[in-house]
Amino acid sequence: MGCEFCESALANSVGTLVVDYVVKPVGRQLDYVRRFHDNVEKLVEKTGELVRARTRLQHETEVVERQLLHIEDDVGDLQRKAVEILSNVESLEMEIQQDKRCLNWCPNWSWRYRLSKKAMKKTLDMSELLEKINKFGQPGQVGFRAPSTLPTIEFLCSKDFVVSESSKIAFHQIIEALQDDKISMIGLWGMGGVGKTTLAREVGNQAEKLNLFNKVVITTVSQKPNFEVIQDQIAQFIDFDMKNERGRRSVQDLWLRLKKEQRILIILDDIWTNINLKEKIGIPTGEDHKGCKVLLTTRRQQVCLAMDCQKVVQLGCLDGDEAWNLFAMKASLNGSADDAIRKVATKIIRKCQGLPIAIVSLGSALKGKSCHEWKAAYRRLKDRRLTEIEDVNEENAYLCLEASFDYLKGLETKTCFLLCSLYPEDHEIFVEDLVRYAWGLELYKCINSIEKVRSDVLASTEILKNSCLLLDCRRKGHVKMHDVVREVALWIASSREEFSFASVGTLPMDESFKHFIAISFNTDQMGELPKGLDFPNLKFLLLGGTGEGRMETSSEFFEGMKALKACALDDLSISPVAFQFQMNLKTLELRFCRFSDISMLGKLKTLEIFSLSGSRISELPNEIGDLENLRLLELSNCRRLRRIPHRLIQRLSNLEELYLHGCWSIKWATENTTEKECYSSLSELNLLPKLGVLSLDMHPQDLPDGFVFPKLWRFDVFISLSWRTSFEPCPISRSLTIFNESIDACKQLSEDVESLDLKTVQGYPNLIPSLELEFSKLTSLGLNSCDGVKCLIDASKQQVPTTAFFNLRSLSLASMLALEELCNGPQPQGFLQKLETLSLRNCNEMIGAIPISQNLEELQVHQCGKMQVLFQTVELRGIEQWPNHHLSLRILKIVQISDCNSLKYLFPMSAANNSLGQLQSLDIRRCSKLEEIIQGTEVLNISPQSLRKIRVSECNKLTSLSSLSHGHRLQELSVDDCPRLTPLIISAKIQKLELRRMTSKQLSNLDICNCEEEEQITEEDQTSSHDHQLQPICFPNLTLINCENIKCLFPNTVAHGGFPKLLSASNLPTLEICNCSQLEEIIQEPQVSIISLQCVKEIKVENCNNLRYLFPMSIANSLVGLRTLHISRCFGLEEIIKAKEASNVCLHSLVQIFVRECNKLTSLSSLSHGHILKSLTKLEIYDCLQLEDTFPTSMAPGLPLLNEVVLENLPQLKGRDGNEILLSLSSLQKLKVVNCPELTPFIISTKIQELTLKRMKEWKKMSNMVGRGGSSVSMEYLKISNFRELFDSSYNLSSLKFLNLFELTELRVIWNGPIQAVNFQNLTELSVGKCRSLRYIFTPKTAQNLPRLRVLFVSDCEELEQIIEKDQTSSQHHLQPICFPRLARVIIMGCENLKYLFPITSAHGGLPKLDTISLENVSKLEQVFEGDEANVSKDEEKVIHLPQLTVLDLDRLPNLMSFSPVGYHFVFPSLEDLNVQGCPNLTVGTKRGLPMMVISFVEQEEVITDGGEQRRLPMMETKGQISTLTTRFSVDSEQSVHAKTQASQSVDETIVEESATAQETTWPASSNISWSKEYTE
Repeated sequence: MGCEFCESALANSVGTLVVDYVVKPVGRQLDYVRRFHDNVEKLVEKTGELVRARTRLQHETEVVERQLLHIEDDVGDLQRKAVEILSNVESLEMEIQQDKRCLNWCPNWSWRYRLSKKAMKKTLDMSELLEKINKFGQPGQVGFRAPSTLPTIEFLCSKDFVVSESSKIAFHQIIEALQDDKISMIGLWGMGGVGKTTLAREVGNQAEKLNLFNKVVITTVSQKPNFEVIQDQIAQFIDFDMKNERGRRSVQDLWLRLKKEQRILIILDDIWTNINLKEKIGIPTGEDHKGCKVLLTTRRQQVCLAMDCQKVVQLGCLDGDEAWNLFAMKASLNGSADDAIRKVATKIIRKCQGLPIAIVSLGSALKGKSCHEWKAAYRRLKDRRLTEIEDVNEENAYLCLEASFDYLKGLETKTCFLLCSLYPEDHEIFVEDLVRYAWGLELYKCINSIEKVRSDVLASTEILKNSCLLLDCRRKGHVKMHDVVREVALWIASSREEFSFASVGTLPMDESFKHFIAISFNTDQMGELPKGLDFPNLKFLLLGGTGEGRMETSSEFFEGMKALKACALDDLSISPVAFQFQMNLKTLELRFCRFSDISMLGKLKTLEIFSLSGSRISELPNEIGDLENLRLLELSNCRRLRRIPHRLIQRLSNLEELYLHGCWSIKWATENTTEKECYSSLSELNLLPKLGVLSLDMHPQDLPDGFVFPKLWRFDVFISLSWRTSFEPCPISRSLTIFNESIDACKQLSEDVESLDLKTVQGYPNLIPSLELEFSKLTSLGLNSCDGVKCLIDASKQQVPTTAFFNLRSLSLASMLALEELCNGPQPQGFLQKLETLSLRNCNEMIGAIPISQNLEELQVHQCGKMQVLFQTVELRGIEQWPNHHLSLRILKIVQISDCNSLKYLFPMSAANNSLGQLQSLDIRRCSKLEEIIQGTEVLNISPQSLRKIRVSECNKLTSLSSLSHGHRLQELSVDDCPRLTPLIISAKIQKLELRRMTSKQLSNLDICNCEEEEQITEEDQTSSHDHQLQPICFPNLTLINCENIKCLFPNTVAHGGFPKLLSASNLPTLEICNCSQLEEIIQEPQVSIISLQCVKEIKVENCNNLRYLFPMSIANSLVGLRTLHISRCFGLEEIIKAKEASNVCLHSLVQIFVRECNKLTSLSSLSHGHILKSLTKLEIYDCLQLEDTFPTSMAPGLPLLNEVVLENLPQLKGRDGNEILLSLSSLQKLKVVNCPELTPFIISTKIQELTLKRMKEWKKMSNMVGRGGSSVSMEYLKISNFRELFDSSYNLSSLKFLNLFELTELRVIWNGPIQAVNFQNLTELSVGKCRSLRYIFTPKTAQNLPRLRVLFVSDCEELEQIIEKDQTSSQHHLQPICFPRLARVIIMGCENLKYLFPITSAHGGLPKLDTISLENVSKLEQVFEGDEANVSKDEEKVIHLPQLTVLDLDRLPNLMSFSPVGYHFVFPSLEDLNVQGCPNLTVGTKRGLPMMVISFVEQEEVITDGGEQRRLPMMETKGQISTLTTRFSVDSEQSVHAKTQASQSVDETIVEESATAQETTWPASSNISWSKEYTE
């Protein structure tokens, strides 16, 4: 067998050799067989070399990867080939080994030939591969730097970036600017820590993703920039090395390298000053390289302007919700967080005021901390000790803002900044105050004019605002300081010796405060300011009350402040004698302060600025004229000031500024004035050589004949018959308001006037030339009811100045019944060319159109019935009269037109191409002939990029909105009663759509347009209309009102791109449907599978009487975001959610439910199928006549946050099951139950804070507090089952703050039995009305245990006899003290059986906070304070003070005999208003047989002496001749009101006793007394 095998092998071998012989050379083929073993050995050798080379290459690759270099593509290929070859070799070796084992003794020559040939081939392949691998084995050959290994903006972006409204707006503005080829430099500015860097990085990241740039580079510049480091950072991004073999490359090298980048964005973060980017860094911008754009961030707006940024964007702080979300994320506060921590968190967030850096810092520091640590952190934050909070990054929280302060250049600017920090939190700081403090502190020693100092202070505040250290306010002339910035400022001020400023809560008394230079202190305390304060270095004091307290200064208060130069006191009672020590005082501001006599202040000879703003003085003392150095005098808002002594004003020869606005009672001497020598005259103003600033309110009749105001720098003069409601606190412009014929007195002022208002000025057909003025500086003009004026300028007969109205920015014309046009004749060249705002109202004769103004921003035209066109164009006037005939309204933003019934269109066709690019809001109402917005129906492509809101209403002929309604930026569209407006084309991007009084035809012709879809509809598209139909269109907000014919809202078909599409609700957050009487379904049930309400947050449905349910169950499952549900007057509504069977409904976000007048609704159970409404906080149900149940019992744990419930007029609501659960929730804080007769009895939680019960009755007995199931749980629940005796001594409602009881006709007792001090310790307000069976309000014991009661209101309680029940067991009732320590307001009305208010004992210190006593229509009331006269001797007088009483109102009290028992003398130091009406028996007597009430104003010269001068005091008396008691009201020199009750005596005796010179005024008994401190002379 072996021989046969050999023969066969030989035969095969010979055959193969023969073939090869024929084809190839015989020798080479034989070599394969002969050298089989050599080839195999070479194969094994090369295999080892390749394995080692591959390993070396792998190691080199790993090194390169660790160096963040990119691997050459060839390396990967070589590695893959090596693996492939080695795998093949391995297979070959296995074949060879098999050959050796099996055929070594008898080889198969054919196999050996083949294997040897393969081995040689693989060996050659490996040799070739080894050569290539060895080439890459050299260092630096495997890898290289690639873009992916360079720094990227994406890496720097924060994954925690929180999008806020402010950052969203800023982001879009920057992205738009980056896309604008004309913009190369963009500035982003905002206060430190607001998030500029984070936003800039996000912009860079998104810009790269949007493929706006090939490269985005970011580098930090900082306050002290190192330009070499900045260059290195930029170079790193673009794979450029600033170092070479010769050293460092030049700036020009980087500049040239950056020019090679086709599109690059360079972000320069944290720039503090202007930098020449080309010379200092090497950045090419603008014309040097249009592909390079720069985004810089800075804290100072001025940097953006100095660096010529074409786009400047401000980044503001977060709003409330955004701040909470960021804080909650950083502090890990989720829905299950402790309520106590959440409350503290809310306070902390409020302190942060939306500043992200503070929010992040505090949130991160408090993460995972206990409630005690949270509270401690808040205390430290409140006390400005942020850096003491553990884990707070001090560098981030404070030092970033301190750097902004240190960068400020001038000491004056830094001082102004620190002065602002002395004001309370959130205070709006009047910049004028800073001017006056700066003058007093002599910050600007080289300037000798207040006006020049003002200019410098205004410049400083602008620097501070541009540095984000101050914020603008809505109030003109005011600034505000961010809370966190204020904390930093106070930290700086108190920690640096060169400043030593402090804001304190209580005035310091120890030695540590002696070094302070400036101190502010605000208080609401009462009493006297401390004496003996020693502040030898104090130069500035800011001391303010809140208006609630009555803090008083002692005469020694300022004694230890010898260095004081500027002082401002607010809302304090002041003893002017205290200023006798202040001989260096330069600025003194006494705002809204009270004082008896200020003549002492005339001794302050150094005083240069003096303000009595808001004081109650009636006369300016003559001694004020002795202030010879006075430069500024402010008497603004001194409403009682009636007299300025004769020649006082002219004695103030150095006066530069005089403020008298809001002083309507001043009497000025004129030719017709009696006692001229007693009053100052306006003519004295012309005797003040330095007067430059004047503000004045006056009556036209006070102008002397021939008087002309002097020329002034600035003025605000208001001459009118009526008071003005607003004015500039300090005039910064030249403003005149002139009534009627007063215009001649203002001729000199009119030459430079900037703001002019003329009211009822007659006799002038025009302003120019009739007034002989150019008005070239006028910026604001208002004309009202000037009936003779036909035009502003009449150029028909004579040439007018070319500069007439050239600078006018605002023009308002109202009730100008003769006005026909603005200019008659050729218009001056620049006429109204700078006009920005134009308002025309009730100018019925106005025919001429409005001249074209390229600067016009706002246009309002109302009730101009004859106006046919708005704008003047070439069609109306010849080209020679109006050369610039192209209509250009490029910056017009707001247009409001109403009641212009001759207008057919608003804008001519020329507006289509030249105008309206900035239009934001268009509001048109009641224009009956208006057909089009833009003239010409062919105009279809006008879509202003800025248009956000359109409203058209009652325009019966309007057929088209052109293309305005489908601009992709349009946010709101409201159409009301425009029946011809069809089809209505609407943008698919609109956010709020409101359709009112739409016809069915209009609704069926809604056409949806997506302006961003630019592709044309092809025939192929048309064949696939079915596919278009499946793609729904949705509006984010949808309102339908008075659309009577609509039966179903979703799905509805609208037109879109020529195809019908479904109106979807998938992105709808707000849905409002009102007055749709035919609506049967909101969502058609067969179509629910294609409808989703997943984004809806608010649903409001009103007056849809055919609607039986809101949504089917399947739709309700998509209401995951619903927060507010409002259903009203849907009389056919049976269910809210149509539920055929129980199913889970996810309403986890629902916060508020409001249901009213749904008479077929029996239950809210359809909302509860999910068994949890975890976010529900408020439930209100009104007037649902069939409602029996709210939620089922199973909902008890599913309402964890419900805190307010209102149930009103629900006659079928049962007191059982789920209703019981609802009312007894421990989370419930406010409960109002009105007229729910079937609800009684019901259980409420004792944790309730506000309880209102109205029109409740039926059950006759109230059981004790019981738990569910009947067990006594006295501290948890209160069961109410009768309304005779509401509370007994066992009830503990210590959380109750507000108790309101109305129309409880069976109520006899509110509190039955004594209550403990803690039971109602937090009760703040008690209101009782129409409880006709109630006999008294409090028992004596109850009255003593209401420590926080502030308001008591009782009305129409017919049987009420006493407020506090008399203790029948004791005869010493009046000696028992009753105290209401916080009671502020007592109002009693219509309680016909009440005989007195309080016992006299309660007035002895028991009513310290009482502010108001109002007694009205209490027919049997005899005394206000009742007591036993027998306890007071005839000669004894007991004085009682009610220190805070401001209002005493006694109205229709026919049986009132006296205010108090005889012998009592009440003093009301704070009383503002005394009203006695309809009290005929307050004092009863007969005089010559007639009952009389005598009110005497007695002039007493002996009462008080000021500085040796006797003063006259008005005293108001009520006396009777023959009466048991006499109550006399009087006013002393301190303006305190007295009420003294005495035994009666004859009228004549009383008058003689008081003063022999009394001037008596008598009234019949039915007359009224009305006295107000506000109007007392």
